[in-house]
Amino acid sequence: MRSPAGVKSPESVSHLPGHLALVGQTLIICGGYVVGREAAQKFDPLLLTGLRAWGSALIYLLLWPLLRKISPSPLTWREMPPSWKKRLFILALLGIFFNQLLFNWGLRYTTAATTALIYALTPSVVFWLGVWVFHRERLQAQRLIALGLAYAGVVLALWHNLLHSQSGWGWLLILAAVGFWGWYLNYSPPIVNRLGPIAVTAYIMQIGALLHTPTLGIGLFRQKWEELGPASWLSLAYLILGMSVLAYLLLSVGLKYLSPTQTALYINLQPIGTMAIAALLGQEPLSWQLVLAALLTTGGMLLFQR
Repeated sequence: MRSPAGVKSPESVSHLPGHLALVGQTLIICGGYVVGREAAQKFDPLLLTGLRAWGSALIYLLLWPLLRKISPSPLTWREMPPSWKKRLFILALLGIFFNQLLFNWGLRYTTAATTALIYALTPSVVFWLGVWVFHRERLQAQRLIALGLAYAGVVLALWHNLLHSQSGWGWLLILAAVGFWGWYLNYSPPIVNRLGPIAVTAYIMQIGALLHTPTLGIGLFRQKWEELGPASWLSLAYLILGMSVLAYLLLSVGLKYLSPTQTALYINLQPIGTMAIAALLGQEPLSWQLVLAALLTTGGMLLFQR
């Protein structure tokens, strides 16, 4: 059956922009796990999250006139139905408030490699939500075996950290952040398809900044200002410009062209990329436990997607 004239069939729509966007996002995130640890360790977690939220929101606000010309939104905020505004608020709560706060706090007490390995489990979070909540996934033996391999890799990485580093319970915070990120990925596509990726990202950044206003205020009083140096501020700038502004925008583009599960697949590439960057910068030496953990987690999640 042919599509009407001037209308592309779903099969003819290119997925290349989505894949290119997610490759760029993956590289930015890998660098963020490594570079962002400086800010995570020197800034108070509440202040860091508040500054990151407000910094990214202000950048989007300044760029908004230009962004609207590049990708015009069909509706303004006043014209949106309440259901759309509610979904944007939920996305800001999941992806900006809870995810960023838990990520920044957890990165303070764990390593970049462990953070990347835990985030590689995002497709499995999307899957379990699809089984238990959204009822669009089914349990299959192959997928359970693949998840077992991936989970074994994360357990091995955690065991390595407990024995060879002073990183402690931060992995629990990172794991919770991944849970909120899985919900974010499930809730994003409907509103992204209606408003466009740029508008959605801009709106959730503004809402997220408002949600983090109390966080910023409390963090200002908790911060030990004498601990901050030029490297700390440069690390914060990377978190704002790279991890918040560019990474979220590229993720929204990816969600426009690909499914949540396909999007989460790119997170599987983060452990190996993060370990390579951390080793090159001398932040974390490579060990057989970490290499094996990355192979198990990456291999398991790639098998999971087959």
